Amino acid sequence: MRSVSKGPEPDLSSRYRVSPRISWMLTAALLVAVASGLFLAYPFSESAPFVSTVGIENVVPFGDFWRRVHYFSAWLVLLSLLYHAVEALLARAYLRRTPLSWLGLTLSLPLLFILAFTGYITRWDETGRLAGYIAESLTLKIPLAGKTLDALLFMVREDGVHRAYLFHIYGSLGLLLGMGVWHFRLRRLPLSELLLALVLCCGAALVIPVGLHAPGTYLLVKGPWFFVGIQEALRHLRPEVAGLLFPLAGPVFYLVVVFPRVRRAALLGLTLWGLLYGGLTLWGLWR
Repeated sequence: MRSVSKGPEPDLSSRYRVSPRISWMLTAALLVAVASGLFLAYPFSESAPFVSTVGIENVVPFGDFWRRVHYFSAWLVLLSLLYHAVEALLARAYLRRTPLSWLGLTLSLPLLFILAFTGYITRWDETGRLAGYIAESLTLKIPLAGKTLDALLFMVREDGVHRAYLFHIYGSLGLLLGMGVWHFRLRRLPLSELLLALVLCCGAALVIPVGLHAPGTYLLVKGPWFFVGIQEALRHLRPEVAGLLFPLAGPVFYLVVVFPRVRRAALLGLTLWGLLYGGLTLWGLWR
């Protein structure tokens, strides 16, 4: 009997490739955020952060507009990275990535959220100031590394916004460089994606206001939307659990998905964690 040739084996790795457009949008939005942030950094003073922010909005020409562009470009970066992380899971990209590259994607998630959070603190209005105090208290509860991390990121009670401001600037530049090197080693960032990110951010800046909470007495002060889930968990659980173990569980589950032996348990844990964190966030924003 004559054997039947099966032909070449299909390239199964192509089934697990994520769309490159979201990576382009992510880096384009980060580029807009960094550029608008550098414009805002010139009139900003660390010694009087709230007064500087008010001055940028009311005195600096087009300062209010560029502050909104910076704000919404940061939103676009966060949403793009979250979409990219979820898409990588759904496309099962962990099957073709090395543990080191998956680690890089995992670490970019908390890093970007910390960068956004330090930017929120830097404006030093009532919500930014209280968010900084809460973050510093939670950081100091971390065993062994708590004081070092606080000295790197916050220490707002002693130095105000100085350390958060420096980390926000240099961390953003480092993340932009890392994303650019990783995603565009062989291809340049398409101009169309950069223009699209700019149009989206400028369009939102023209129609959606970004307010400040002046110092005063408030019955309820909510932090940034991505912090509301932790803030809500702090109402029901001990600070060590709600502020440290709970937010850390998500990235840990995401990281260990790359290892086959614990993949099923990690996916289940990540799904439950995402539903719980998302539910707490929605509840905290609604109430």
